[in-house]
Amino acid sequence: MTAPTLTVSVPRVPVGDTFDAAINWLRANFEPVFDFVGMVIDVCVETLFHLFAMTSATQFTLVAAAVVGGALLVRRHRVPTLIAVAVWAGFYVAELAGGLVATVISSLPAPLFLWAMDLFGSEYVYPPLVLALLLLAALVAVSFAVSRDRRMWLTAVAATAVLLLVLVLHFVVGVQLSLLVAPLLVLLALFVAGWRVALFSALGFLLIISMEKWDNAMSSLALILVATVVAVVVSLPIGILAAQNDRVSAVVKPVLDFMQTLPAFVYLLPAIAFFSIGTVPGVIATVIFAMPPGVRLTELGIRQVDKELVEAGEAFGAPDSQILRRIQLPLALATIMAGVNQIIMLSLSMVVIAGMVGAGGLGNDVYTGIAQGNVPVGFEGGIAVVVLAIFLDRLTGAVTRFSPAARAQRAAA
Repeated sequence: MTAPTLTVSVPRVPVGDTFDAAINWLRANFEPVFDFVGMVIDVCVETLFHLFAMTSATQFTLVAAAVVGGALLVRRHRVPTLIAVAVWAGFYVAELAGGLVATVISSLPAPLFLWAMDLFGSEYVYPPLVLALLLLAALVAVSFAVSRDRRMWLTAVAATAVLLLVLVLHFVVGVQLSLLVAPLLVLLALFVAGWRVALFSALGFLLIISMEKWDNAMSSLALILVATVVAVVVSLPIGILAAQNDRVSAVVKPVLDFMQTLPAFVYLLPAIAFFSIGTVPGVIATVIFAMPPGVRLTELGIRQVDKELVEAGEAFGAPDSQILRRIQLPLALATIMAGVNQIIMLSLSMVVIAGMVGAGGLGNDVYTGIAQGNVPVGFEGGIAVVVLAIFLDRLTGAVTRFSPAARAQRAAA
């Protein structure tokens, strides 16, 4: 005779139904907000992709102007630099609103532009390019007028010379764009991280170009940069607030634990529900997945700042905002940048998953290789991801050497 078994029925909790109802309610009440967010993300990713993979003469010129303007701002020549940028922005808005610059150009003598049109094989004068060239000329003039630093002069001349060389090589000689954009990224690596990283970047980018993965790599880079910026903008204030308030820290920690342990694929479900398929859900899922290390390391870095330094700032009557900007954030920069580094690495790990929802880029290559059993396609995409990962890792890791704490350590040594 068998013993009777006791069966206890556990009521089913309809979590999936509740989740579906919540998504439908949010979509019904906040659809304009989701549409706006999706549009902004899409525009940012497309703009960065065009900047890296289909760079125009106007964008090249604005990059050169940004280099000169940034050098002026670093040397504290803020007023003339901001005036030049404000005037350029005013003319650009006037051109977009009513074609003011195009009207002015059409009223000028044709020989002023015919030589350039013949040289570059252009059929018309592009007003934004003219404005960008005028901005660069104004910033170069400001460099020689207000600065006595020869390094500033050298920066202005070098930026202009590199711009002219790039324009001639691409638009006159016909050198492919990837062979001109890659050296600019190598120069960035040389300036920030040193010659070893620059050498690796040059070899890695040449490998990507030789595999014909440059456009996909730049698409992935654009997605990673947008996701990283959004994640940093969200995680930095939360980390600061958690470092200054123990109650906020106690609430945030279990949420971060949940976000880090939840499988990455799960983040795609609400992203697809709100934004359909494409680049936007890939970015949203990447932001959610990559954000926790930024919050944790921001909080850790600020909490590790010597309390005596903070008390010294309070003793001199500095407000909390000034203590945060002048003491805590500079001294915590190394730890915060470690968090940014982790955000970038996690974003790279999401590239393949984002490719599954139509985000494109290298993730699409890897996913295609897996789905079709095409080993060469998947392996080439993976190698390109590794090159981008090392490039971004070394670049963000070297940024801390420009922090006040690092400069003080080098001066003391």
